[in-house]
Amino acid sequence: MIDSLIDFLIGITLSFDDAEFVWVMLATLLVCFGSVIALFGFIRHGRIMQDTPTSKIRSASQGFVQLEGRAKSLDDKPLRVPGSGRECVWFDYLIEKKGNDWEEVERDTSIYSFYVDDGTGLCAVDPELGRVITRKKKVWVVGDWRYTERLIAENDRVYCLGQFETDQGGSKAEVLKVGVRVLLNQWKHNRRELLQRFDQNGDGDIDMDEWNQARETAIRQVESATANDYVPTQHHNLVAPFNKGYPYVISSIPQDEVTSRYQLYAFGLLGLFVVSGAYAVFMTIVRRDLF
Repeated sequence: MIDSLIDFLIGITLSFDDAEFVWVMLATLLVCFGSVIALFGFIRHGRIMQDTPTSKIRSASQGFVQLEGRAKSLDDKPLRVPGSGRECVWFDYLIEKKGNDWEEVERDTSIYSFYVDDGTGLCAVDPELGRVITRKKKVWVVGDWRYTERLIAENDRVYCLGQFETDQGGSKAEVLKVGVRVLLNQWKHNRRELLQRFDQNGDGDIDMDEWNQARETAIRQVESATANDYVPTQHHNLVAPFNKGYPYVISSIPQDEVTSRYQLYAFGLLGLFVVSGAYAVFMTIVRRDLF
C-alpha cells in the first residue's frame, strides 16, 4: 500500500514540466506556511478564551472581556431571516444555484447590533467584524436552488469575547444646558407669553437685561426639574478588540465547545502542515534524482 502510494506520487511529480513544478512547489509551500500560521492562531485564541474570566456587564472593566447572557433584539424589534422569515437577532442567509457545482447567487448577513442581557445590565454587540458561531443552521433544496440559513434567535444563550466600552452619556451640566436651551426656544416661539413675563418696561420688546432675566429663570426652572431625578445614562458596547491579535467571537455555542473546536482545527492544521511540508521535501528529492 505504501509502496503503491510512493510510486504514484513519484509518477505525478515526474510528470510536471519545469514551470508546473515551480507552481506546484509554490502552492505546496504556501499551504505549509499558511497552515502553521493558522495553527498558532487557533492555539493562541483558544488559550485567550480559556484564560479570560467571565465579567458581569454592570461591573465589567473597560477593555477586552468575556460576557455571557441572553440575546435580546434592540427595542424589542427582532430581525427576520430573508428566506424563512424566522425571527432572530442575527442571521446569515445564502442562496446557491446548481451548475457544475453549487454557485453562490445571493448572500445576506446581518450587520445590526443586538443586546446581551446577563441579568446585571445590557450590552450592545456589534456582529459586523466578529466571528459569529451558531449551531442553528438550516439547509433545504428546491429544484436547482439550495438555501442555507444560520441564525441566533431571541433569548439564545450567547458567549462573547471583545472590546468592552461604556458611554457614560451626558453630564448633569450638559443636561442642564440642553434643557435651558430647549425651554428658551419654547418661550421664544410663544412671544406673547414671553413679553407678558419678562417685558418689564412695556416697550413691546425684550432687551438684553430682560433676556438675561428670562435665561436665569429658565436655569432655575430646569435645575428644579432635574434636581432629584437626574441619573447618568450608561450605554455599554462590545466591538472588535483594539489589539488585532485578540479574537472577536460571538457564539451561541458554549465556551468549552468553542475551545474544543479550536483544538480540533489546530490538530487538523498540524496534519496539513506535516503532509504539505513532507510533500515539498519529497518533490525536491524526486526532481533532483536523489530518491
